[in-house]
Amino acid sequence: MNKTELKELVKSTYPYLDDIALNQIIESTNYIKHTKGTKLISEGKSHHYFYFLEKGSVKSYYLKGFKEVCLWFAFDHEIVSTIKTFEGKPSNETIQLLEDSELIQFNIKKFKDIAKTNLSVSQLITELITEHAIFLEDRLYQLQFMSSKERYENLLKTEPSVLQRLSLTDIASFLGVSRETLSRIRAQK
Repeated sequence: MNKTELKELVKSTYPYLDDIALNQIIESTNYIKHTKGTKLISEGKSHHYFYFLEKGSVKSYYLKGFKEVCLWFAFDHEIVSTIKTFEGKPSNETIQLLEDSELIQFNIKKFKDIAKTNLSVSQLITELITEHAIFLEDRLYQLQFMSSKERYENLLKTEPSVLQRLSLTDIASFLGVSRETLSRIRAQK
């Protein structure tokens, strides 16, 4: 994808960005393709980029002993990052591609520098952080107040292709249940 196509994609996703901001952002972005299994962000390490997932899927997880605990998934047309990474701190989680994926890579420092002088980019950062906070609030609600069956049904409702795109091990981890419990939940359908 060339810079013109990249500019059109970003403009269609965030139409309120003015042309000056859009041009500055595009100069500090890259269109990249990575294969399944690639780690975009690693637990315990600082990272200088956040991503727009044009096509593909990722999981976020942390290690508890030797076991992966899935925190969230992202799919086509979603932002991929961690708040700590965005703040220049080491991440508490690892973000790994679950499929061959196409991404737009944004340089965090350059993005923040643009936001200092451009209100539309500052608005975009506020929107992204608010979106993430709402997601976390919803996730906490699910874990506290929904049964595992309700969490499973909600996952299928919000991302119908999840069973074709993710492993049952990752889905079970995300739901906070064993694979056996997930199998029982699925058998009840």
